[in-house]
Amino acid sequence: MKRKTVILALAAAMLLGGCGSSGQPQDASGQTAQTTEEKGGDSGATSEMTDGQEAQEPIQAVYLKNDNGELFVSIQNDNPFTGTIPEEIMDEDGNAITANELNSGDVLEVYGNGVMLNSYPGQYPGITKLVRVEQQNQEYKDRYQEMLEQFCPDPDRSQPPEMSVSYRRTDAIISAVCDQFGYTWEYTDENGETNAVAADAEHVLQKQDLIQHPVDAETPMTLLFEYQPDEIQAMRWETSARGQALAEMPQGESVSVEEGEEGPTITVQPGYIYQVTANWPEGDVTYGFEVTNKE
Repeated sequence: MKRKTVILALAAAMLLGGCGSSGQPQDASGQTAQTTEEKGGDSGATSEMTDGQEAQEPIQAVYLKNDNGELFVSIQNDNPFTGTIPEEIMDEDGNAITANELNSGDVLEVYGNGVMLNSYPGQYPGITKLVRVEQQNQEYKDRYQEMLEQFCPDPDRSQPPEMSVSYRRTDAIISAVCDQFGYTWEYTDENGETNAVAADAEHVLQKQDLIQHPVDAETPMTLLFEYQPDEIQAMRWETSARGQALAEMPQGESVSVEEGEEGPTITVQPGYIYQVTANWPEGDVTYGFEVTNKE
């Protein structure tokens, strides 16, 4: 399993934890690189790029994290960038470790295909391996703490969080937003006053222009939120059920939500409409999207 994180050396960010925005890809030298696809707009795709060859030289970066996200900082030039934590992670002695064993202040050698999205902070989706060379360097933690708080700040709990998804296709790594439907939300403002909001919305099967996510086949899809909910439920319907009257709405099929290193994950199939309901102490929010065959 992989998960997302932020690195200080390039400039870009994924939709994870609200740490940044997408841009044009560059290689390690700063030259604009090519991708198989780059899409945006109504489709919800923020960026798509192919895997490339592993870079010859790793980036040495400091790994940082707090309750709201993760970040890397390039030691060479103090630039931040996000990325995808790979399965292959080694410690100082060459032993395999997991992403959960990484701590804030760890110094890492970051190997990958050298393609970085040209945004701030940078996004490095093609990371292939991490090698830890030093643990919990306090000097680096203190130096980059303000940067970590800037890119991974405390979330705004006055608004229901958005949800995005992350998944891999044969030609690309995708990060994309989803439709938000009804919600109930209650929060305490800076004056100590309680505010309650409820928003009704059509059922996911009644929406004709759902955001679509094309996949090659059965695909694991990670559910990404600005901050993690306490509970998640997922349902699905065949696309042929679209447009049913509310009174005739068929019962959906429950979808298992698994906990992975990158976050909560569901396995999707083309030809289905998915509904995700997430629960926080502040309230409940419903999201939806359609999964189609990639042509």
